[in-house]
Order: sequence, then structure tokens, then C-alpha cells
Amino acid sequence: MFEECLEVFKRELDYDNNLILDEYIPADGSYIIVDAEGKIKNYQDIKLDKKKRGTSEAVVKGSYFKEICFYDYHSKLISMNKPIDSKVIHSNNYLSFAVKKESITSKLTEAIIDNYYDILKNPLEKKYKKSKEASKIYQNFEKEYSPVNIEILEKCRSWIKQHIFSIDKLVQIDLGKKDYLKIFFEVFEVNEEDNKNRELFIQEDNRYIYPNIYNKSEYIINVKKKVYEDTYGLPYYGINMNRKKPFLKIKTRKTFIPYLLDMDKALLQKQFFEYLMSLAVNGKNNIYIDIKNYRIRAYSDQDERKDFSEISSGYYLRIQKGKELEIQVQDNIVDYQNKLLLNFYYQDFFKMNVENYPEYTKDIGIHSKRTSVGRLINEIFFSKYLLTNYFTDASDISVKDSVLKRTIVMYRNVIFDWIYKGIDNNFELAERRFSLDLIKNALINNYTLRAMTQLNLHWSFKDYFTELKQQGGEKMAEIATEIRESIKERVTSKEEVKMPINDKEYYYAVGQIAAYFISLSKAGKKSQSMINLVINISDDRVLKERLIQLYKKYNYAIDHYNVRFKNLFAMILGYKPAAQTDRQTKDEMILFGYMDSNSIYTKKEENN
Repeated sequence: MFEECLEVFKRELDYDNNLILDEYIPADGSYIIVDAEGKIKNYQDIKLDKKKRGTSEAVVKGSYFKEICFYDYHSKLISMNKPIDSKVIHSNNYLSFAVKKESITSKLTEAIIDNYYDILKNPLEKKYKKSKEASKIYQNFEKEYSPVNIEILEKCRSWIKQHIFSIDKLVQIDLGKKDYLKIFFEVFEVNEEDNKNRELFIQEDNRYIYPNIYNKSEYIINVKKKVYEDTYGLPYYGINMNRKKPFLKIKTRKTFIPYLLDMDKALLQKQFFEYLMSLAVNGKNNIYIDIKNYRIRAYSDQDERKDFSEISSGYYLRIQKGKELEIQVQDNIVDYQNKLLLNFYYQDFFKMNVENYPEYTKDIGIHSKRTSVGRLINEIFFSKYLLTNYFTDASDISVKDSVLKRTIVMYRNVIFDWIYKGIDNNFELAERRFSLDLIKNALINNYTLRAMTQLNLHWSFKDYFTELKQQGGEKMAEIATEIRESIKERVTSKEEVKMPINDKEYYYAVGQIAAYFISLSKAGKKSQSMINLVINISDDRVLKERLIQLYKKYNYAIDHYNVRFKNLFAMILGYKPAAQTDRQTKDEMILFGYMDSNSIYTKKEENN
């Protein structure tokens, strides 16, 4: 799997050598570019917008932002475990100097600065001589490229020692902050056709990377092939092996190292992980790797994915920025399509007034993509708490509503698979279960409008899956309209009482009369939790007894000549439902009747 991902990434990188830099965002801090004459050419503050997951538009459009990204990327440490010398200085070559601002006045000394440049002046002697393998890698690098340019190094050292402790006098900078100060040196005159500064930065970056690309020097071996000797080792990126993890060693073979790569592959893997980290910093957590068409696409949870609607064969990665890159989910993708096989029609079964409830009716209509339907699930069912908690540890989910929190933990994986991976792990069954729990919970907490939109979404799913499976039969919109009109006709009739046609009408009527009884309450605060008095009863005899109790409680407020009430109550008491009616249908119809416009209060339509 990983080999295939690297192959796709290499093709993308060959096609666009700015692939990584286009997504790269420097760490928060102040950035200074010093020109060949030792003058400050540019000073810029950069801060990540954590809500928008990116830097401000003004910074991105700044004339030197791309240069800063380039210099910063080619001067950063592989890890804080692999510094040049002291962990106070966080850059990797003499053309750059990176330090936390607060360290300038507390930790940084001239001795630390000198040690940093002394090691960079003679890396072989000062840093790598204790490791035979690292020494050999470094020696080969110098043979292929060049030794360190001492003159330029000393020039950079001199500037730093002269200005670093009084840098706040050169530029307006707060040295009390905990973010970075990074200084980059352009030692050649900038020429658009031949940018020697960039070439030198890449060379000095590689001077650091090559001997440090592997996890540890003891995990490097040399394999002789014909007359050549190739270096292989355990790459730093991808697997972190140390003495605390002896279980990673494969002790049944001569070479206990579990995973070996040559230098080219190790460098490619490093670039791949850096690319993924940049995407994660930008909030693009959903990565699709198409191994058939050789393309990588990355999206935030809010993106519509207009340019990548399908993938026939590949992999899905869910990534997150932590101290290091976190790959939270990996899965195979087969015939994924963001575009649904059938359009999803989010319907309004309550005939809500659009003008009175614009917030609750704005999404009514056709949705053709999984991610669009996923947004409905997040906003309507889960009150926007699902999207940010797909991978949050259960103990860290900051949701006060215990029912909502439990539902997120129980069903988030199934929902995520259906939306982002196109995998149907009984999503239809899961939706049927969690939707009813959330509708009841919304009503209990007096969020009636939310409960209505949740039932709208649930029945929309019901119609969608029925049509998808080509089961035929009536749609929920037709059923809801027929039930509403039938009960209304019976309630408003002045003739002999007519019984409900079926159980669905009966339970709708139960919901109607429960809502009517509650409306008669003179309590200062009418809690919707009163619906529990009827919704949680499974035995019909007990249900009728409970309704009679409610009648006795509120009959003082019912007019003797209220024909509509009499018709409704009589048809409920006189009807016996079938034993085989499932609990789901019963609860849904009671809830629908309870939240729908009440037929007792409905104005009588006049005939023209």
C-alpha cells in the first residue's frame, strides 16, 4: 500500500516540483531576509489562522511570502531530536538562524551560537565522526557536491552575533512572545534567471538531511551489489524505533531492522510525509490517493470536492497535525463516488413556512453529493458537533448533552465511512436507530423545531434507501399527506365517528391528542418531556389508560361542545392496533402527530 502511495506521490512531484511548497505554511513567528550586503531586505510576521486553516490573504500575497516558505522549508530540522547542536537553535544550516523569541533573552548565548557555526563549519569532525555510517554518507555528499563555504558561513555568523541580541532595535519585534524568530541570508545578488541563493539553500539543507535521514546510525547497513556499495537504513519518517520499543525488532533474521530503504526512497518518503503534514496544517484532513490515475487530492471536511468526484482504485487517509503527523485512518477505496447514485431529496413533511423559519428550511431540496448530505447529518442530527469529533477521544468530547455524546461515540465510524469512503457498513440501519433517539432527545430538551427537521431528514433517508433498493411502494411524503388529511377529515366530521384506517393513522392520532392535552396545561413552562408519558409505552392498553388519565387532568379546560376533540378521542379509544406493528413505526407516527399542526385547532376551510 505505502509503496503505491509513494509511486503516485513521485509522479505528482515530477509533474509539479512546487507540490510541497504550494501547501507549505511556516510556523508562527517573525521572518527576516538579509541581503548580500547585510541589510534587512524584508521583515514579515506570519500567523496561522486556526479557523480558516491558513495564513491571512495579505501575508500570502506579500511579495516575499514564497521566498520565506522556500527558505524555511529548506532550513528546518527533521526533528528536535536531531538538532545541529543545542536545542535552542532550530535551523539546520548556516544560511538560516531559527530560535524561539523568548530564548533570545533567556537561553541563547554567544557560546551556543559559536558551537552552532563551528559544527556547521566542519560537520564531519564535529558531528559525524563517532558514526562510521553517518561519516561515510557525509563524505560521499562532499565528494558529489562541495565542502562548506567557510567565507559565507563566517559572514553569517558575524551578522548573527552582532545583531541577534539587539534585533528588536532593528525591527519592531516582541521578544517576550513564544513564537519564532527566523533569519535567512541571501548571500548572492538575486537574479530571476539564475537564483544561486536557492541552489545554495537546497545544497546546505541536503548537507544536513543526508546523514540524518535515517532513524539512528546503528540502523544503517551497507549492502554490496557487484562493485558498488548501497546504503540502506530505517527511515526517520514512518516508524520510530528505539530502545523503548524492542518489539519492533525482528530477531528471527540476521538484520533485525524491520524496514529498510535506500537513500533515494528515504528522501522521497520524507518529502511525502512533509507534504501530508502541510496538508494537515491547512486543514485538509481527507486525502484520496488514486493509484489508477496517479493523482492525490486533499480536502477539508467543508470542501465540496468538485474536482474529484470519484476514484476507482486507491487509498483514503485521514490525517491530523499533532507533534508529528498523525494518520488516524487508512482504508482501501474501491469505486468511491462523492456523487450519489441517486439524488438525495431533503423534504419538508411538516409544510413549514419558509418565511417564518428560514434557518430550518434553507437546505430543503436536492443534494447530489455524499459530503453535502454529510453536512445535513452534522448540522441537523448532531447540531454541528459530529464534524469536529469524528476522531476525538470519547473522554475529550466536550458535549454536555449525554444522549448526543453517546450517539456520536456509537455511530461516528459508520457515518464517516458512508460519507468519506463510500463504504456502507449498515449505514441505513444505523441511521434508523440513532435518528429516533436524537428526535426524542431534542423534544425532551424543548427543541421542537430541531426535532421536526430531524424527522424530516430521517424520512428523507427512508425514501432515499427505498428508492435506491427499488422496493417500490408509497413515499413518506404521500403517506404523511394521506394520514394528515384522513385524520383531519375524521376529526372535523359532524357525522358518526369513523375509526382510523390503519395503525399509522392511529398512532398519528395519539400524537395529536397528546399535543392537545399538553397545550391545555396552565404551567408557566410547558416542557416537551411530557411526551414521554405516551411515547415510551409499548402496551396499547396502558397507553389508553395514560390518555384517559391526561383527559381527567385537563378536561376542565375542554368545552363540552368541542366536537373535534370528541371525534379524535373516540377514534383512539375505539381502535385496537395490530400486534405486529413495529416500535419504530409506532414512535415515528406518534412524534409526527405530536409535532404536526393540530387538527383540533386547524381552522375550518371554507368552500367557495
